[in-house]
Amino acid sequence: MSKQLDATEFFKMMAANEKTVAAFYRQVASDAKVGAAFFEKLAKDEDRHFDIYTALLKKNEGTKGLSVEVSEDQAAYIKLLVENNMLKDADKLLQKAAKSSDRDEIFDLAERAERDSVLYVEELITLFPNMQTEDFKIVLKEEKDHLAQVLNRRMENKMTSLRL
Repeated sequence: MSKQLDATEFFKMMAANEKTVAAFYRQVASDAKVGAAFFEKLAKDEDRHFDIYTALLKKNEGTKGLSVEVSEDQAAYIKLLVENNMLKDADKLLQKAAKSSDRDEIFDLAERAERDSVLYVEELITLFPNMQTEDFKIVLKEEKDHLAQVLNRRMENKMTSLRL
């Protein structure tokens, strides 16, 4: 059985996540040991993604543009993603990052954020195949690239730690 899903909350979560991740990256970038330029570049990409999502929200809010017919299972899945979003408490994430002196923990948080971003963008593309397709494809490519970069940096960090 199908159900109408208003994806407004999902879009709002996506925008908020981008803002949170950008703030996290800027906070981490302030610690030059972790890679200031690296994290600042990622933060700028996240800012652009935030702008894309907020523009789509403004364009479609109050219209049927963010409403889509989905199965009950898919609606429950989207609800689960929104409710269990690891980035929904931005202050908690930023406090955790501020307290961490372990670079691997910082890379772990970044990795988890980027993995979730990839998952969420793929879900948006599935839900809205005709909406701003090029923007979504660009964001997805960048999020996958961010994930790869974070994974590479994390591995380099581990290798450096083993050599010491």
